[in-house]
Amino acid sequence: MKLPADYYHCFLGNGLDAVLIGPTGSMVGEKVGVDRCHWYKADRYYPEDKLVLPAGRWPVDKPLEHAEGSGWYDVAPLGRTWYEVLVDGQPLALQASQQRFVPQEGTLYSHVDYGPVTGEVVTWLHPTQSLLVERYTFSQEVEFRAWMAPGVWVEEGWDSDPFYAVEAPEHAAQIRYDLGETQGIMLLRLADDTARLGEAGLNRSLTVRSAEVTKYFAIIDNRQGPLDPAIIDQQIARGYDALREEHLAFWREYFAVSNITIPDPQFQYFYNASMYHFKAMQNRESGGLPVNNLRRTWSSHIFWDSYFLHRALLEANHRHEALEGCRFFQRTIDHARRHAREEFGCDGLKWDWEITHDGRKAYGALLHMKYQIHNNGSYANEIWGYYDYTQDRAMLQEFYPILEGLARFYLNCIVTATDQGYEVGYQVGVHESPEKVRNDGMNLAATIAILRHCAEAARLLGVESEFTRRCATVAEGLKKTQDQLYNGRYFQASADQDILNMSSLGPIYPMGVIEPTDPRAIQTARAFVEKYHGRLMGDGSHEYGFPWLAGVLATVVARQNDGDAAWGVLEGARPTICCFGGMTEVMEAGEWNMQYFGTAQAAVCTALHQLLLQVAPPDIIRLFPALPSAWPEAAFENLLAAGLTVSARYDGSRVTCTLRNDSPMTLTRRIQYRDHVVGVTLAPGDSTDLQWPQ
Repeated sequence: MKLPADYYHCFLGNGLDAVLIGPTGSMVGEKVGVDRCHWYKADRYYPEDKLVLPAGRWPVDKPLEHAEGSGWYDVAPLGRTWYEVLVDGQPLALQASQQRFVPQEGTLYSHVDYGPVTGEVVTWLHPTQSLLVERYTFSQEVEFRAWMAPGVWVEEGWDSDPFYAVEAPEHAAQIRYDLGETQGIMLLRLADDTARLGEAGLNRSLTVRSAEVTKYFAIIDNRQGPLDPAIIDQQIARGYDALREEHLAFWREYFAVSNITIPDPQFQYFYNASMYHFKAMQNRESGGLPVNNLRRTWSSHIFWDSYFLHRALLEANHRHEALEGCRFFQRTIDHARRHAREEFGCDGLKWDWEITHDGRKAYGALLHMKYQIHNNGSYANEIWGYYDYTQDRAMLQEFYPILEGLARFYLNCIVTATDQGYEVGYQVGVHESPEKVRNDGMNLAATIAILRHCAEAARLLGVESEFTRRCATVAEGLKKTQDQLYNGRYFQASADQDILNMSSLGPIYPMGVIEPTDPRAIQTARAFVEKYHGRLMGDGSHEYGFPWLAGVLATVVARQNDGDAAWGVLEGARPTICCFGGMTEVMEAGEWNMQYFGTAQAAVCTALHQLLLQVAPPDIIRLFPALPSAWPEAAFENLLAAGLTVSARYDGSRVTCTLRNDSPMTLTRRIQYRDHVVGVTLAPGDSTDLQWPQ
């Protein structure tokens, strides 16, 4: 069967569990890109002695090495489920499939054509239970055989058996496994008491004759509670309708928070799907925001990438999710304190470059990455950003010790005073090479952001000290060093590298150290646009495309008030979007290296937000500041800006706007549409309506 050119398996998640679903409406063994359909859990990993190759890691042509104190921590493919449709005892082959994923329902709908039999499949992963539900309605009565099996479909490359032991008891649709750190069970159930059990090695099947079948597949482990099949069966016994309504209500509530409406069907769908994905990616226990929970998307590890998901969620007014993203740093603070003290000999806090949800170093033998330091600037930006968007001073006070701890480490362990002024010495640059560079643009900007946020938070909270005043002084000194990286055409990557890369753009966004409207920022953005004119944006150092970079650049250009240029950058990323609204990390020679790469999706969502709504310090909220000329209309509901919840609509001739103060304090803001500015003062809970022309 020929699949659409933009096809990828459909990702479903609930923050702990992640599955990929194929064209049948269930899992399939065929590989698409680099992925087969497996069930993963966010922080359940291959035992290190069972790992043959880490997914997508360099170097792939050498024996796998394990460094002391660091693991690869690849999430393990735990199990899989599939089905067969039989007529007269013969399995039918899938002839055609039409699928539609509805993000607001967290549901995949599939029309499947098996020749003499057609069917409709409704597939969803329960948002709070480790339960995959599939309902089938066929055009006639069929023999339906559901299967489950542990581990991978086939052992090849980095798809290898993760288990120490697997046990499949006779006479039960149940499999137990031992993953070393965790032990678990998987169960298969059909909502039909006549189902017949079948066995094929460790695989188990259930078979019924019916035109309508409901299949349940569950994987739970001892970190979730007792390994008692009765617990899952109690959930299933509630019935499909009750579980389905619970599922739909969960996603209705989430999507009711905010939305945008833009006149481009592909990007509208992409945005909605991305909002589903961000919630489905976020760890329910740690609050951490990984790239995703699939193995190829860096196995649910936390990087600086978490900032991009956090920013998109925050702008979309998902305050709970954004606050939980910040709480990840509270929950892993012991790691940051230990990493600073034991590996750098310094007081304060430093989160390692890539860690698990419980704070373990997760980059295998690539130990030079501990000197990759700009991630902590992103984490400080998450904390400060939450305050800046919500005006929640109690939150800022709660998280101030983290800002202070970061500042203390960076001031005493990263910043150096030289004859030329304050600098950041030789560290790993944004290019991630073992060859360290001096005054890398991203490292400088991250350090400045940390020191500024600490100093400003101390001022707001009334806890200024000699230390925080020194933070402000050193930040300004580092800013002078940052300014020296401008070469007359763009900000070069570092003092040692006169090249254009993410360290050229990153100080503008996401670090926010250089204003987007600074003439040097405009020239830097222009250099990227000119380098990749007419094609997908790259990272400056490579010719292949990075949609993540496109989102970052479009955000910068939108804040430079050039909506057409920003939209042009985003449109270049169209080929990176799959049919279910995911996006790749890298596109080279027309091929995706993965899908559902949350960093890129979040960066593009933020760019879309910036076309519609911006905040200009100190107190201006700008409506439709960079609307592309190709858009005859646009609207958004309940986006968050400077403490206010903002809804607005543009219909080509007028703008209407509703503002509500959801912060705990009275706020005065100036609301701008084009050249029109209106001042508003709102007490907590108050709202007001505006329109132009008046």
